[in-house]
Amino acid sequence: MNDNVAQMAHATPVPSAGVLCFNSVGHLLLVNPTYKPGWNLPGGRVDQGEAPRQAAVREVREELGLDLDLSIGLEPLVVAWVAGPSARVLFLFDAGELTAGQQASIRLQASELGAYAFYPIADIDTTIAPPGLLQVLRLALAARASGRPSYIEVSA
Repeated sequence: MNDNVAQMAHATPVPSAGVLCFNSVGHLLLVNPTYKPGWNLPGGRVDQGEAPRQAAVREVREELGLDLDLSIGLEPLVVAWVAGPSARVLFLFDAGELTAGQQASIRLQASELGAYAFYPIADIDTTIAPPGLLQVLRLALAARASGRPSYIEVSA
């Protein structure tokens, strides 16, 4: 083995999964984490032995009390490489429109989330979502509109 290859540091990204959920007028569901600034999508880290789709379903169940059907075979809307000191690979899935019943049954995980809201897409900017997430969100919304999954690289 080449000594230069053996001494190189490799990225160890944390895999994460998130979900886009909408209400009947097309507003996007965002959650307000208690442990960091800015609003975010429902989701979180992928656990050991778990696939990103499974993590997305689990995280939404834990954070919002909802059981979503992210059917097998559903591709992520976006796969994002988020560079920086805590590199991440983010998989975003489209859960579509939540029913009125689902919306009424949302129960926040109080240890992690302080609030949730449905935002008009045009109103989501850097005063609401962190800049890196905003880039990914815009690409995810474009991918949803076109029906074609996308990949993006974002600087943290």
